Amino acid sequence: MNPSIDWEPQIQRLRYLSLEILELAQADEWEIVTEKEVERRALIEALFQTPPPAAWVPLLKDVVQVTLSSDARVQELACAEMDKLSDKLRALKQGRRALSAYDVA
Repeated sequence: MNPSIDWEPQIQRLRYLSLEILELAQADEWEIVTEKEVERRALIEALFQTPPPAAWVPLLKDVVQVTLSSDARVQELACAEMDKLSDKLRALKQGRRALSAYDVA
C-alpha cells in the first residue's frame, strides 16, 4: 500500500467488510458473501504489502481479531449450509431412485 494513503480508512474498511460478510452469511446471501470476500482479500493483500506505521498497529490488530472472529462464525454458518444442501441433494437422489423404480415396473 502506498505510504501516502491514509491507513485508518483502509483498516476501518476491513472491519466493515468483515462484519458485512458475517451479516450476509447470517442472511444466507452466499453469492454476495463470495463477492465481498474477493473485495476483502484484495484489501488485505494491499494492507499487508508493507508494514503499517506504528501508530496504526493497535487498530489493525483489533480489526484482525474482529476479522478472525467473524470468519470463524461465517465458517460455522457455511458448514451448516453445506449440511443442508447435502441433505437436499440426498433427498433428491432418493426421489430420483424412487421414480426410476416406478419407470422400470
